[in-house]
Amino acid sequence: MIKTQILEAIKQMPNSDRLEVIEFALKLLRQDIGKPEKLSLREAAEIMRPFYAENSNLTEFVDANNEDFYEYQDYA
Repeated sequence: MIKTQILEAIKQMPNSDRLEVIEFALKLLRQDIGKPEKLSLREAAEIMRPFYAENSNLTEFVDANNEDFYEYQDYA
C-alpha cells in the first residue's frame, strides 16, 4: 500500500523533485550493492525449493527410470 502511495506522490511532483527522488533512490541502491545479503540455510532452501519441484526446469532432464545405472546394457 505504501508503495502505491509513493508512486502516486511521485506522479504529482514536478520533474526537478522527481529527479531528486531518483538520485536518492540510486544512492541507496549503490550503498546496498556493496553489502551482500546474507541468507540462512533455511531461507536459501526455500528460495530454491521451486527449482527442485517435480516437473520443474531443473528436473526436466532427470532420468525417470528407477533402474540402477550399472544394470543398463547400453551404457558407454
